[in-house]
Amino acid sequence: MNIKLQEAAKYVENLIPYRDLVQMFLFENSDDMHLFLSEVRDRLNLIVNAAMIPRKSLNSFSPFRTIEEIKKFGFRSYMREVIDAPEPILIYLCLYHNIHQVPLGTEQTQKNLSQYLPSIQELGRIYTSTHLYTFSKSRYTNKISSSSAEVSDSFWLTSSLDQSKLNYYEGREAEIKTKLKNLEANLQQIMGEKQKIEKMMENYRSELGKLRERKYHIDNLKKKLDQKQSVYKSLAAQNTDLTSEARNILLKVSEFSKKKSKIFADYVKVAKNLVILTKDKAICVYQDALYQNEKLRLENDYRTYISLKQEIETNLEQAKSLTQQAREEAKSTLETASKMNEINLENGLPQNYKENFSKLPDSVESLNSEINQCQIIAQCAYDVDEKVIQEFENRKKRISQLQRDLEKKNKKLVDHQNNYENMKNNWLQRVDEMIDGINVKFSALFMQLKCAGEIGLSRPDNSEEFSKYGICIKVSFRTGEKLQELTAWQQSGGEKSVSTMLYMIALQEMTRCPFRVVDEINQGMDPVNERKVFDIIVQNSCSKKQAQYFLLTPKLLPDLAFDDKTNVICVFNGPENLPHSKYNLKEFLKRRKALNEKNF
Repeated sequence: MNIKLQEAAKYVENLIPYRDLVQMFLFENSDDMHLFLSEVRDRLNLIVNAAMIPRKSLNSFSPFRTIEEIKKFGFRSYMREVIDAPEPILIYLCLYHNIHQVPLGTEQTQKNLSQYLPSIQELGRIYTSTHLYTFSKSRYTNKISSSSAEVSDSFWLTSSLDQSKLNYYEGREAEIKTKLKNLEANLQQIMGEKQKIEKMMENYRSELGKLRERKYHIDNLKKKLDQKQSVYKSLAAQNTDLTSEARNILLKVSEFSKKKSKIFADYVKVAKNLVILTKDKAICVYQDALYQNEKLRLENDYRTYISLKQEIETNLEQAKSLTQQAREEAKSTLETASKMNEINLENGLPQNYKENFSKLPDSVESLNSEINQCQIIAQCAYDVDEKVIQEFENRKKRISQLQRDLEKKNKKLVDHQNNYENMKNNWLQRVDEMIDGINVKFSALFMQLKCAGEIGLSRPDNSEEFSKYGICIKVSFRTGEKLQELTAWQQSGGEKSVSTMLYMIALQEMTRCPFRVVDEINQGMDPVNERKVFDIIVQNSCSKKQAQYFLLTPKLLPDLAFDDKTNVICVFNGPENLPHSKYNLKEFLKRRKALNEKNF
């Protein structure tokens, strides 16, 4: 939804409630709506509203008075004209919020409001530059009352799209792009010419460089020529014997070259010897490093061997001591055993003992195990009463039987628990489905009142406490107010009456009965909600094959919409009224006719 005029955004937010402006989702298919609500509201626990798109045409919504008729009062347009949205959304807003009937005024409307009042009261609701004015006509006295409220700045619709400005800027963008393309083409042409000029300049620079190099070369040649000429003049002036001088110089050079060659040969010999000595030194250093490493390794091995030797000698001494001790204990034990069994060891062991000893295990651990087992048997070898043994056997059988019974009962318990969980889950599923059906009807009824309401299952912390399950009813009767649980102290008497009545209507399709009775349900309701609730009762009771409906009330609003199936029964009772036995309808009609003729 886009607001064509940003200054009109605050009027739209003021008229359309928060639940329809931000939280409302519209659907063309009821199955899609129910699936959406079950997923988003029930499973994700998000606060959203949903409604069906009205099956009406947008052309069916037109204002009572055209904008040309009310422009003289400072009105610019109706709210419908400043909202840009898909047609289904506009139909919904026209049907439930009458945006096609709400004009938007200016400063002129605000300044001259008292002068314009007689002509604009029939509009019902208008906006000036800063205020909202609402006009309502009393159903009892036909007097018109008005109320006003200041319109605050917009909060949600702060960003809007001005289509005219958008078209203007798109046109400007196209013009700028065209100019930019032309400039780019001119720039490409200029850049081509620039490259040609740069190539010509580069050729000129190259030729200029060559000319400068030639000039520099010519200047150098002139300087060398001048030097040669000066040297020539100097030599000619001295008139020196160059031949003899050159001969002396050559002799000196020859002697110096011989000395240099001898020295170079000696240097080569020394260098060769130095290379050999350096190589020998490197080999010696490397071998010395290897010998040092080997020496350290041998010293470490020697110290390790010494410590191992000492440890082995210590263990050997301990083993010798333990062996000696064991021998002495074995000898003492053997003597004791021979005395106990009256065996003469000098003649050797008897054959039966040798056979028994040959059957014994060889390891010490196995022998110790055999000894411990024999000791245990020896300790238990005492006289036992046969009754005790019999009682032990009986208890053993009893314990076995009880264990089998316990396993069977545990299995039955597991089966019962599984059945219990399945029954509980099935029950909760059916309850949730039933409450979801009631909630859809309940929310739709509240939406007809331009309010919000929902019904859910109240679950206890312990899911096994079925007595604490209940129905949680949440309602909201004011714009921007969050849903609150219906309690005895949270809502007013009229709000509780409206909620109770709509809940009962939502329950009607879940039960079947021959008739229903409601007593004074409209007490405490304001006229607007009372009329809407009465319309809902008539619609749900008369439009389908429903049970007979009795609504007991001390009063009814004027001009209510009655169906052909609706009967109004007035009960006259009291000390001043005639008893029913004296009622004569024909006499009453006769008197009424006479009074009418008398008045005329």
